Amino acid sequence: MSTKARFFKKVQQNNTVTITDERSVEADIQAFCRRMDALARQIRQWFEGSGIEVIVSRKYLHDLSTIGFSLNSGSVCYEITTITLRHGLRSVTIMPEQLWRAGDKGCVTLTIDTAAGAAGKQKFYLRMAPESGWLIRDEGQASADSIPLTEEVFFQTIEALA
Repeated sequence: MSTKARFFKKVQQNNTVTITDERSVEADIQAFCRRMDALARQIRQWFEGSGIEVIVSRKYLHDLSTIGFSLNSGSVCYEITTITLRHGLRSVTIMPEQLWRAGDKGCVTLTIDTAAGAAGKQKFYLRMAPESGWLIRDEGQASADSIPLTEEVFFQTIEALA
């Protein structure tokens, strides 16, 4: 095979890898968005008729973890669901942060604010579980110590909202 032929074969292989990477990133983003939508629906059901205000909105996330995967090699921007629970002056905010972080996929923060200043704030981290649902950990725990986010775990986590 000539040098020219090898060169163009390598160009074609690299183009295929780039297209595959872009499709993979897009699939991961779509999964992240779907999971956030499903979490919002679940939380709405849990709080239906409770008197706790559930605010579901959307934000544009400029995801720095995806730099190099968009066509212009910048970060990818996409619209994703956010969730806020309000009970008087107390609140819980569930905010997507980025697609990837240190091996985790679908990174979200859950912040509890009891309106008692800095001492009244607690932070937890959610990430997408491999098959479905979410995993959660305390701010001081390693990602490997995450546990499944069940209804029981969720209500234990946000107990300060009551």
